[in-house]
Amino acid sequence: MAQEYRRAKLRGKSFKGKDLSGADFSYSNIRGVDFSNANLEGANFSHAKCGLQKRWIIVLVFSALLLSALSGLLSAIGGSLVGILLLDTNRENLYVGIVSSSVLMLFFLITLYRGVSAAFGFMALSVTCAGLAAVGWAGVVAVTWAGGTAHGGAMELAQVVAVIVTGSVAVVATILGTVTIAGAVTLAGAVAGLIAVTGVISIAAVLSGIMTVMAARVNPLAGAVTVVVAVIVILLSAYVGCCALFEDEKQSAIRNLVLSTVTRYGTNFQDSNLTDTDFTRASVKNANFLKANLTRTCWFEVQKLNLAVIGKSYLANHTIRKLVVHKNLHNQNFDGWDLQGINLRAANLIDASLVGTKLSNSDLRNANLMRANLMRSQIDNTDFRTAILTGAYIDNWGITPQTQLDAVECEYIFMRVPTKDNPNPRRLPANWDENFKPGEFAKFFSPLSRTLN
Repeated sequence: MAQEYRRAKLRGKSFKGKDLSGADFSYSNIRGVDFSNANLEGANFSHAKCGLQKRWIIVLVFSALLLSALSGLLSAIGGSLVGILLLDTNRENLYVGIVSSSVLMLFFLITLYRGVSAAFGFMALSVTCAGLAAVGWAGVVAVTWAGGTAHGGAMELAQVVAVIVTGSVAVVATILGTVTIAGAVTLAGAVAGLIAVTGVISIAAVLSGIMTVMAARVNPLAGAVTVVVAVIVILLSAYVGCCALFEDEKQSAIRNLVLSTVTRYGTNFQDSNLTDTDFTRASVKNANFLKANLTRTCWFEVQKLNLAVIGKSYLANHTIRKLVVHKNLHNQNFDGWDLQGINLRAANLIDASLVGTKLSNSDLRNANLMRANLMRSQIDNTDFRTAILTGAYIDNWGITPQTQLDAVECEYIFMRVPTKDNPNPRRLPANWDENFKPGEFAKFFSPLSRTLN
């Protein structure tokens, strides 16, 4: 007997490893519930609320604000150090300041156009080069003072190393501040929305401003450089964080890290069996579907799916995700696509092109396939019950005895796709004035019935 949890408040409960096949969780509050390794085949989660419990929302938002404050301060310190190096009359300091500012600008540009992952690779290369430069410079100095006094040479060597270390610290501090603020922006948005994002950016800006004022008191020109660096850091961090939040592929590293952290405390479906499970109009924000069986899972009008961890399932494809949520393929082309095991129940497939499309094990019940092109499509164990196939083209479709055609609505079908050389579509029934009677299509095209006949 199916278990009943309709409209239940189940916050923080554990159903780990339980057999809950066919259970009704519709309209229930399942924030923070653990369904890992559970059997949820055929369960009903329509209109359910997934996500974090309130205490975790508060903790994570506070953490994001704290990170942004510390990172804003850190990036401003890095900017002020760069300014001090650039405005120093010492030649070595000026050289290191120019190199440090150049590295920062390149990092910002790479982050903007190639993403954080590529930018961190560049940072690692830059730090390595700085280390080699310090060693090389020390060697040059050592050779130079070999003929002079050891004390004077040692002092010069210490100064050179100190300048290079200062430049490296300035670069690393600014870069880490930038990336951490971007991560805090993504974290706040994933947990509490755009209002929290605004708060994170504002706090980072305020702390950077305070540090800028302090730098300006020491040296007005150094303060000006700090202002420039701080403005770039805040704007770039906000942009990168928002891009990560809205699924920009270039910033996927930040997004994946943040979501994997957040969903540790959200609703957990990891490794569960969600075959034929219904999430219609549910909110799956901060839910974890990693390694779950999502065969024929219904995602119709589901909310916040972009803020759930979906791993390498078919939901990782943005187009397929949009397809299963809105179920609108009207006049669209999906030739050769792999749509196996997805739920297209009641989908609009009018005039859709599905040539060679893999539809095996998919749910197409009550779907409208009028005039759809199913030529060479793979439909093993595909459920077409109550679907509309009037006027569809089924040239060489891969029907099997497991394909379900009961109660299909079809007045006529075309066995060929008309071409210039062969314009005859081979209509069935062959008489254009006749149509299939109710149930006649399924009887005629059932492979098992044809074999028996």
